[in-house]
Amino acid sequence: MAVDLLGVKAGDRILDAGCGVGGPMRAIAAHSKANVVGITINEYQVKRARMHNKKACLDSLCEVVCGNFLQMPFADDSFDGVYSIEATCHAPKLEEVYKEIYRVLKPGSLYVSYEWVTTELYQPENPEHVEIIHGIERGDALPGLRSYKDIAQVAKKVGFEVVQEKDLAKPPSNPWWTRLKMGRIAYWRNHILVTILAFLGIAPKGTVDVHEMLFVTADYLSKGGEKGIFSPMHMILCRKPEE
Repeated sequence: MAVDLLGVKAGDRILDAGCGVGGPMRAIAAHSKANVVGITINEYQVKRARMHNKKACLDSLCEVVCGNFLQMPFADDSFDGVYSIEATCHAPKLEEVYKEIYRVLKPGSLYVSYEWVTTELYQPENPEHVEIIHGIERGDALPGLRSYKDIAQVAKKVGFEVVQEKDLAKPPSNPWWTRLKMGRIAYWRNHILVTILAFLGIAPKGTVDVHEMLFVTADYLSKGGEKGIFSPMHMILCRKPEE
């Protein structure tokens, strides 16, 4: 868990770069009693995160900011730790977001990220591999999946020391994609329901198309996992050097 890798303790100020609706933020705040600041560019996610924080009675420890993690409204050297979970894959250039995270992190402190990557098994000359990876990129609105080899290189380029790097999707971990495959039966059940609701005018226009797109994307994700060419759990732990 990110909280353990960062060594988070009560009173620390921690940044969640690309927090979404704040699930990890609340888990870390509840576990450590640290003050967690999340940033997301999506206003809807900000509202949902704040609602969930208040509902969990964690709004005193969790703060959510609407902003771009490529240009964060935070002072230099202002966080005791930073983490990003399946978020920086949305950055057009990984170097830009890593550089900004480096800026706001205090010297000597740690940053952990869980990246979406293509693995050493990915063959760019294999049409099937290319189709799967492009399907993941389209379905998740990614600028382009990066190779696992690029992550540490970028981290070092902006000044980080790489403490640890590991693909957490590899054995002995349980296959992460099995849940996606098990969801196919539920998909067809829900597809019938969504189609009926759309026909009756109850579901918003375009709901069926979105539902189909999510299913297709999940299928590409599971294929990428089965073939071992894609991982959503490439972990890198970095330290900003002491001045």
